[in-house]
Amino acid sequence: MGLLLVYVVIRSVVAAAMKPFWYDEVTTITLSSQPSLKGIWVALARAVDGQPPSFFWIERAAISFLRNIQIAARLPAILAMPCTMICVFVYAKKRSGEAIAFLCAFLLLSTVLFSRYAAEARPYSMLMACIAFAMLCYQRLPSLFWTVMLGISLVLAQTLHYYAIFAMVPFVLAETVVFLRTRQFRWSVWLALVCGPIPLLVFGPLLAKLRSYYGAHYYTHYGFTSLPSTYGAFFLADSGYGAAVAVVSIAGVLGTLLLVRPGTSVKPEIRNAHAVEATLLTVMVALPLIACVVINVMHGGMRDAYAMGAVIGICLAVGCALSLTKPAVVVLFAIFLFSSVGVREFIFWRSNHSLHLVPATVAIEEFIDKSGYSDLPVVVASGMRYTPLAYYASPEFFRRLYYLADEEKQFKYQGADTLDKHVVILRDYLPLQVRGFSEFTSAHLKFIVYAEEPDDGGTWLPIYLSHEAACVQLIGMDANRRLYLVTMKKVSAPGSGR
Repeated sequence: MGLLLVYVVIRSVVAAAMKPFWYDEVTTITLSSQPSLKGIWVALARAVDGQPPSFFWIERAAISFLRNIQIAARLPAILAMPCTMICVFVYAKKRSGEAIAFLCAFLLLSTVLFSRYAAEARPYSMLMACIAFAMLCYQRLPSLFWTVMLGISLVLAQTLHYYAIFAMVPFVLAETVVFLRTRQFRWSVWLALVCGPIPLLVFGPLLAKLRSYYGAHYYTHYGFTSLPSTYGAFFLADSGYGAAVAVVSIAGVLGTLLLVRPGTSVKPEIRNAHAVEATLLTVMVALPLIACVVINVMHGGMRDAYAMGAVIGICLAVGCALSLTKPAVVVLFAIFLFSSVGVREFIFWRSNHSLHLVPATVAIEEFIDKSGYSDLPVVVASGMRYTPLAYYASPEFFRRLYYLADEEKQFKYQGADTLDKHVVILRDYLPLQVRGFSEFTSAHLKFIVYAEEPDDGGTWLPIYLSHEAACVQLIGMDANRRLYLVTMKKVSAPGSGR
């Protein structure tokens, strides 16, 4: 287990050093680099990002810790990953023993938590560490020390992400089961649970601003049909695999509650403990469903990562299922798990030969220069692609790069205007050449459009130009990149008679 934790840290540092920042991470760096803590709060009051200010305060401290900003900004996430694994291991060990507990912790390496968020300058890895530690604390109640730790961990989780409140539902329902089965009201535990959402009240004005600014035409429409794909995304698989994982996990938890091995104690207190644990793990596995219901009632936004606490629930539920099986089945599962993770890690190390960061901007600039139109401005079709490109671009290339924002056109062609609204605010805090569509095209009748396929859902521009431009000519193409020469229609001057 110790060697595995060392490997996870080293691997995450290497991934962080070589992986360029993407759109959300650039936003993190921008806010964390504000001159003061108050400046971060003021920026969030303008809806520059959707995370609580305490996350950016942590990032601010991390950035000042190391010179390599690629690693520094991701250091909190890197350190949080082994913390999550330790909590999962210790929790599972109490019920299932060291061997199965190790497999539960190792299973995290097959999830998106490790492959993506363990080296990303966003709060999700830290959030999962808080949730995993809260589950470890709850397992050790009613100790006063662990009750206090439970309250602290839930408060910390809420200070990292607004949707952390969903992860508190399993604890509330589990404690409700304690009361119903034992008729004991553990006031100290309920006090710890009540403390969890307090930061949400403190940050309420910031959350209200987000809702008022982006809420009308938010970019995600998350429904119940999205649940299988969410579980699949957790394990880097398709929706069918994800749905199967969720069902097997819940069955494993319920199996430990309903099936008792011969000779196993069936004392009432043991039964009660199993019922409470089954409630906690089952509801944690069902976290995407809970979030989906609340989000649809509240008309809010939703992403898979917002309910990633289910990953911890699934890993622990698998441990419950393995505790019911024969040793041979555990060995077969271990072989499957080690093989699948091993192949992915082999591919990772084989594709990365050094710790030197080579931003995609270099290759894109070369791709654009081959077109022969070095005197024309370059419009990046997607705001999510433009912002990282502008962040890493050389001064000469930056002066040619533009993004055209038009909330009405984005909503017309995509049913949402979130991205354009955000880019317009972000340019006040980060050097960006963001222009209104009409403003730009009135000054430039001919320009180049750079687009990538498949797009990220933020590319209304090519669709609009295909109908409104005088000419759109494909002048460059490779595996997933397209380059277009656009000539706009001339607008007749008023009173010209045309």
